Amino acid sequence: MKQVPWAQVRRLLVTRTDHLGDLVVSTPGLKALRRHLPQTEIWCLVAAPFAGLAQNWADHVLTPADPLPSRLDAALGLSPRSATYKILKRCRARYRIGYSYAERPLARLNCFLTLTHTWVTSLQRKPRHEAEVVAEFLEASGLGKVDIRPEFPLSPALEQWGKDKVRGRTVVHFAPRWLEAGREQFLELLKRLAPVVVTYGAAEAKLMSFPEMDGVEWLGELSLPQWGAVLGGGPALLSTDTGAVHVAAARGVPVVVGHLPRHFAACTRQWYPWGVSCRHVVFQGQWVEPMLQGLKEISGP
Repeated sequence: MKQVPWAQVRRLLVTRTDHLGDLVVSTPGLKALRRHLPQTEIWCLVAAPFAGLAQNWADHVLTPADPLPSRLDAALGLSPRSATYKILKRCRARYRIGYSYAERPLARLNCFLTLTHTWVTSLQRKPRHEAEVVAEFLEASGLGKVDIRPEFPLSPALEQWGKDKVRGRTVVHFAPRWLEAGREQFLELLKRLAPVVVTYGAAEAKLMSFPEMDGVEWLGELSLPQWGAVLGGGPALLSTDTGAVHVAAARGVPVVVGHLPRHFAACTRQWYPWGVSCRHVVFQGQWVEPMLQGLKEISGP
């Protein structure tokens, strides 16, 4: 990859418009850009629900509904997707920077045809976490060292609020894949975990009626910072392979992750919780006991 003339960049657009977990594991890249380019005005384009997280490292936060800034020196894509390359092309920045995987030929071609600076890597080189890929990409561009520590910043007051809300209980995040794995086993898991806090979002609330269960607190209608405080406020998190595991890991909380068989290989290779103790369980047969055993292992003596 040819080096980006970062010293000439005074107006920069960074885009990562996919899921929350993708953005969380890209925060080391956002931090590095802010640290290495202190005089650069940075716009960050993210999905609307996650704008508050991006504000920690950008001068301006945009959502897909907003107009793109003009007179950009550079535009940088932190996801290897054709949709990202289209955004970079549309902003008409002088330097358009992105990466692709060799195993995805169409996206790789779009990257090469659309951008001025491209980097190609491979899923087969070695089992690498997405955070490592983003860091290697930015270092290859000439930016400088990227410290791989995903973050989900919270104010001290909100951090304490989360701890007070959880009160030392294990936290479970409810998501659709629990139902695919088996509703009755999921409820059995909660019964065995009680006392437990179960978080859910507005979309998840439509999937299941939440029964009254002794020792189970169903906790929804939280803002993104509040949800992060709850996920980071307990001794451990149990979740399917959603953004919750990356938020909890960024808050330093150990995680047990449940996977449908078709997702296990990719998630354990490239999307595992970074920097914390974790266990992975495949949703096959009777999986409640393995989840509880995983929790025991990450909780220690």
